[in-house]
Amino acid sequence: MTKDVLIAIRGTQHTDGEEPQVIELTTDGTLTAEDGVLTVSYRESEMTGLDGVITTFRVENDRVILQRDGDLNSTMTFIEGEKTESLYDMGFGAMLLGVSSRRVRSDLTEKGGSLFVDYAVEIEHVPVGTNTYEITVWEP
Repeated sequence: MTKDVLIAIRGTQHTDGEEPQVIELTTDGTLTAEDGVLTVSYRESEMTGLDGVITTFRVENDRVILQRDGDLNSTMTFIEGEKTESLYDMGFGAMLLGVSSRRVRSDLTEKGGSLFVDYAVEIEHVPVGTNTYEITVWEP
């Protein structure tokens, strides 16, 4: 089952010594439910600096997987209390990205709901800050 939804996203990036950067947007997207896995997808815009990228949050059991495809390609896996690593491919080069998930919460259902991810970020094993995603999904 796939349906059109509205998605409100609030992303906050905290870098040591700097004011937090906050991006908020509401956009059209899709919500798919299949075999107990919920997927929320949307097209990024110029506002996020990722124009030409499709972002997908996949919620399954104890993990959330953030996948970006297009001009930027990456897959980040969030499991509360665990660190995962992946490549962050920007087209002209890739870097090793580590995420240590501090909090992962979801009450998404086929009708919508919310998703929250709080994580620390490392680039090439060097800590660079923390990020959060607060996402709300509903039927128009």
